[in-house]
Parts: sequence; structure tokens; C-alpha cells
Amino acid sequence: MSQRGGDVQSNLRLSSDPIYSDLIPRGAADLIVSLEPLEALRYIPYLAPEGWIITNTVPFENIPDYPPMDQVMGALNKLPRVIAIDVDAIAKEVGSPRSANMVLLGATASVLGILDPDKLRDGIRRIFGRKGEEIVEANIKAFDAGFASARKK
Repeated sequence: MSQRGGDVQSNLRLSSDPIYSDLIPRGAADLIVSLEPLEALRYIPYLAPEGWIITNTVPFENIPDYPPMDQVMGALNKLPRVIAIDVDAIAKEVGSPRSANMVLLGATASVLGILDPDKLRDGIRRIFGRKGEEIVEANIKAFDAGFASARKK
């Protein structure tokens, strides 16, 4: 859908208290994570006042009226808590261009206080383990690069 300009979103709620709905109301999201900067901008109404936006800086210009990137990034950079990194370039730097999503996960982990990054690395090992150690290590390396890049921001 997003490759054709459509709306794609997922809600994830983590809590030690009961959760009565899987949907996050407007103004209540602690975190918006996006592989595409215009998509991050689209969901700002859901962001809580103290929330974070973690986004890729590389656009996927799939609509004819895609706004100029300086406008998109200008709007995002007006927010107090934004980590905007070129996840594609970072993935290529660590030798795994297909692991851009792991770079974004690493950047996201840098602000998640409730999830230990080592537990996320363990999850990466479990999920990719059947594909071999080389794939596991490439994804962990991408995760770590995203984590480190976000910490520099």
C-alpha cells in the first residue's frame, strides 16, 4: 500500500497494566517509527507531547506531488524529539543493504527504556537463526549501527 501512496500503520502497545484497545489514540503515541520521512509526518497527530519520532531520511517518492524534502525534514525537525538517520546508507556501510529495517530497529532501541537492547539482539538471533550465523551477525551489526547512530543525535 505505501508504495502506491496508501496508508499503512501498525499499533503496538506495551504495558504492565491491562490494555483495553490495540489502537493508540491521537496524541498518545510514545513513539512513531517510520522507514519513510513523509510517513512519519503523516502520523504526527498521534504523537504524545513527550513522544519520539524515529525515521529514515531517504524518501520513497511514490506520489506525483511528493513535497520537497527540505519541507518534510523542516516540519519534522520542529518537533522536540526526532532521530532522523539515513538507514539505507548505514545498512550499506555495515555491508548489509537489505538490513535497513534492523538499523531503524537499533535507532528505536536507543530510546526504548522498557526493552533491553540485548533482548532485542536475542530476538534477532532467534528470528534469523535458521538462515545461518552470517545473516544473524549481519542483522545484529546493522542493529548496533542504528543504535550507535541514534545515540550520536
